[in-house]
Amino acid sequence: MLPADLQAGYGPRESEALEAVEVAMTRVLTGSLRMTASVIMGDQIRITAYPESAEPIIISIDTIHRKLRRHLRHQVELELRKRRTLLESERLKSLRGAVASGAISHITADGTLLITLELADCYRRLILTGECPIRFQPLHERGHYQIGSVRRFFITSVVPVMINRRSSKVRILLSRISKDLPRLLLQEQSHVADIQCRRRIPGGYSDIVTPSRIPKEVIAAVGKELGERLHVSIQQ
Repeated sequence: MLPADLQAGYGPRESEALEAVEVAMTRVLTGSLRMTASVIMGDQIRITAYPESAEPIIISIDTIHRKLRRHLRHQVELELRKRRTLLESERLKSLRGAVASGAISHITADGTLLITLELADCYRRLILTGECPIRFQPLHERGHYQIGSVRRFFITSVVPVMINRRSSKVRILLSRISKDLPRLLLQEQSHVADIQCRRRIPGGYSDIVTPSRIPKEVIAAVGKELGERLHVSIQQ
C-alpha cells in the first residue's frame, strides 16, 4: 500500500508517509463499510471496524475485495502526492521574492507563459516550471514572446495547488511587472544594496533611488532587459 516511487520523495520522513497511508485508508474504509474504521501501519496493516452496537471487528487486508483494494491504492497515492507537494512547497517557499532567469517553454491559449527555471538549492540544481499569467506581463511585451527566449522574472508566490481533485503540484507564479524586478536586477548586477524603486510603469520607466553610484552599463543592461527607461538618482 506504500508505492516505492512515492515513498522515495519523503526520505527520512517515512513516518509521515505511513501516516498519510493510514489517513487515506481510514477515510475510504469508513465510507465504504459505513462504520468507523481505523488503520494502523506497522509490520502489517491492522484494520479495525467499530459497529455501533457490537464489538470491534478486525479486518484482514486479504479479505477486502479487489475493486475496493484498487480504490484504496488510488486514494493512498493521491494522499501521498498531496503531502509530498506540501513538503516541496515548504522547501521552495524561500524562492518567493527572488529573481530568476527562465526560458519560455510554452505559451497557452490564454497567453500564460510556462517558464523552465533552473535554480541553485543547497549544492544542487533544480529544474522547475513557473507560470507568468498575462496579467503579470507588461503590455508592450504581450504577444511578442517567443518559445526558447530567456527572460528575467520576479517570483511572486510558491504555493501548493490541487488539480481537478486528482493531483497536486507546486505552483510558482512569476511576474514581469513587479516594482521589485528592476530594483533586484540592479542590486544583483551592481552589488549595491538598499536600492529602492519608488514608482514603475512597466514598459515606460522606473524611478530608482540608490545610496551610491550604479555603473551606467548596469543601468543600460537592466533597462534593455525590461524594455523601459530607468531614472536613477542617488539618495542625498
